[in-house]
Amino acid sequence: MPHPGVPVQAVAGQDRAHRLRQGGQVADPAHARGTGAAPGRQARRARSRRGRHRDLPREKQEVQWRAPALIAHLSGTVRRAASDYVVLDVGGVGYMVSIAAGTRQTVPAPGGALELHIHTHVREDQLALYGFSSAEELELFEMLIGVDGVGPKVGLNILSAASIEVLKRAITAEDPTPIRRASGVGQRTAAKVIIELKPKLDAEEALAVLPRAVAAAGDGAVPKAVEAALRNLGFSSQEARIGLEAVDWKSSPSTQDALATALKALGKK
Repeated sequence: MPHPGVPVQAVAGQDRAHRLRQGGQVADPAHARGTGAAPGRQARRARSRRGRHRDLPREKQEVQWRAPALIAHLSGTVRRAASDYVVLDVGGVGYMVSIAAGTRQTVPAPGGALELHIHTHVREDQLALYGFSSAEELELFEMLIGVDGVGPKVGLNILSAASIEVLKRAITAEDPTPIRRASGVGQRTAAKVIIELKPKLDAEEALAVLPRAVAAAGDGAVPKAVEAALRNLGFSSQEARIGLEAVDWKSSPSTQDALATALKALGKK
């Protein structure tokens, strides 16, 4: 501390008149700790301010992506067609639709009318349409692309390799041969298709055959009893279907006669 009465020499920059403004004195690095200005620490970035006579800035809102409406059916005029696609004019808008070989056989010449069942495949960077001449073909396609490793392109290739009846029969019989004919399908993929689709097709067949037999018999009790007996004997739903279809239900057979006919058709006497 300086002694009283001893003049203190002002440092350059500290002798401004009235000293109304802050001088140039700052803490040296050695004394900067504890003052809120640690050495090497960057100064805080200045906050953005709104301009004069302007509203406060609004928060940025994220734009949420919305999937387009799915197209389930198209009916229009054929403009052009190739082996794997068709351009369908619907109300002046041309839709390019990928198709399988079976559907291609139903496509008329340009200018002809065409109706297609549509599966809309939506991806982040693409919206693709796949068309089918029947709802049954569409359902099988959607089953196929539900299998791990089977995309829409491979699914179309499988449908192009054989008819729907042949493919379903091969899957229920666990025969991979027709499936492996498709381009891009190996042994592992064919096995996955059979493992995942066989239970679905078996259940589908069981639901489809029984109503037909019931309708033909006029009395649903006998066909249901025969179907249950066949399943209890260890036959699959596919085999039960064969047995039920072998019975002449219009003749109103008894349960025993119908079961005997079904077993005979299945090679059991």
